[in-house]
Amino acid sequence: AFKRELKTKEPVIMSTLETVRIFLTEQPLEGLEKLYQEPRELPPEERAQNVTRLLRKQAEEVNTEWEKLNLHSADWQRKIDETLERLQELQEATDELDLKLRQAEVIKGSWQPVGDLLIDSLQDHLEKVK
Repeated sequence: AFKRELKTKEPVIMSTLETVRIFLTEQPLEGLEKLYQEPRELPPEERAQNVTRLLRKQAEEVNTEWEKLNLHSADWQRKIDETLERLQELQEATDELDLKLRQAEVIKGSWQPVGDLLIDSLQDHLEKVK
């Protein structure tokens, strides 16, 4: 469910990153300088370059974090799958053990009480138990 939700968010993330990329390539420097005002006075071109760097850096960070999230979720899914496989193996082993235990209980139920055994047939009964 988590992976499905992540997949549904991917187009939004990629679209946003693409929008930033397009914005940075199409935006004239004069337009960028109006969006970002620095506390000290800088030439308009330098302010625009700072905005561009800031947007580029933030877009790169978003992209990096998105990739990390995808890698971690894939690793998490792999671990969940491995754990599920081990649990299924354990369940199979438990079922097999349960069957053998039931069979042993049926065999044990057919035994005669020790006090009722004859000495002559004792060896035969010991062989059956083995």
